[in-house]
Amino acid sequence: MNMMIYGRVFFLALISWMMAGCATPTPPSNEYLLMDTGLKNVQAQPSKKMAVQLMPIVVANYLAGNEIVLVTKEGEVHRSQSNLWAESLSPQLTRLTQQRLEKTLPNITWFGGQRLPSYAIALLNIEVDDFYADLEGMVHISGRWQVISATGELAASSTFDVKSELKSDGYSTMVQTLSASWFNKVIDPMAKEIALSF
Repeated sequence: MNMMIYGRVFFLALISWMMAGCATPTPPSNEYLLMDTGLKNVQAQPSKKMAVQLMPIVVANYLAGNEIVLVTKEGEVHRSQSNLWAESLSPQLTRLTQQRLEKTLPNITWFGGQRLPSYAIALLNIEVDDFYADLEGMVHISGRWQVISATGELAASSTFDVKSELKSDGYSTMVQTLSASWFNKVIDPMAKEIALSF
């Protein structure tokens, strides 16, 4: 019940703020980047020596802009005009995911989407459907991933659907929670499956 009231109050405050923004000069925007704060503590996992190309991570179209989005249970998307990603999600997620995988699976040589070796290698494809907070104080991350072997066969695949509670209000907390959830609840389990798939 409290979460319902909190959600309604948050939603009304958000709408009031957006309407007030139409009548006043545009405030300076805050820009945010995802941060992998746990990277230095990552434990390397054993795996076979091989090469994998991480393809650019594909995000759903509604996430492709620089606005940070909130989504209601009814599917209404609210884009913040003054709280923005400093860099769009796809390149952020791709770069930081590669850094985490390089540290987690050091026996694998990781290639970025633009650096192609001269020989056939496995491909890792990641698609993100959800990457947002709702008005009830939860963040949502969902999507799927597949590893295609160097011979073109499906070596491993899975879906992910992660929900994490926000510990406090504010976009900064939302960004930190999205970051931690992505690395700890999506990428780390994925790395374990990849290590076991070859």
